[in-house]
Amino acid sequence: MTFGPPEASGRVIAARDIDPVTVPGHAFRILTDGSGTGGAFSLTEAESPKGAMVGCHAHDETVECFYVLDGRYRLTVSGDTHELCAGGFLLVPRGAPHRFEVTEGPARALVLFAPAGFEEVFRRMPEIFGTPGEPGPLWEHVNSQARTRLLGSTGPGPAALVRAGTRAGSGPPGAPLTLADSTATRTSLRILLRDGDSAGATWTPGPSATAVYVLAGRYRFDLPEAGPTVGEGEYLALTPTPDARAVALTDGGRTLVLELGT
Repeated sequence: MTFGPPEASGRVIAARDIDPVTVPGHAFRILTDGSGTGGAFSLTEAESPKGAMVGCHAHDETVECFYVLDGRYRLTVSGDTHELCAGGFLLVPRGAPHRFEVTEGPARALVLFAPAGFEEVFRRMPEIFGTPGEPGPLWEHVNSQARTRLLGSTGPGPAALVRAGTRAGSGPPGAPLTLADSTATRTSLRILLRDGDSAGATWTPGPSATAVYVLAGRYRFDLPEAGPTVGEGEYLALTPTPDARAVALTDGGRTLVLELGT
């Protein structure tokens, strides 16, 4: 699958500065969409109170990934139930029936779709849920356009990829953990986690890195034409280059790295 070029390197986006798309029980802050990643993926921060739910559905042409930031989620994928707390990661394969509920909240999670597209459904939610009789025919139509089926139960299907408790102690210092490789995402996208960087530690995002999201701590990124500082809850777009360097400015740094191979 071929994607277009990502947006220019060095742009920092903070979730706290984004006006959320809100519907009863959920708020979505879209950090980047398909226009910023050449269609490869979208990344959204979702927040929901305890008891919030999303009914069963399946995405036929995209994978959906959750990385839990706060709270606790119960996700049921293809009939199997998984409990995820902060640091937990789960990938829903294409075509897998799934639903979730928040069991401890308020809860926040990063939600990634690869390839991009479903974030447009998030954008239309206020319009849809504000229409009398919805969610109903319009809701079904918009999901169908995004190749998403609304279902009555989870039923059988592909199993989820789960990595629970990746918030700390996920591996030796300096060694990134692969949360999902290109086989799991069924695209050229790889999702990596760096955990436990101490102040002064340096690392190279690599020639395939297209973005980072800082989960904890603060970093300076030395890029060919910029040197932005990126902190917790901030997203940085990268133009793949072998010359980039990250420098941890605080202890306990933790970062998601998104790579696009050829």
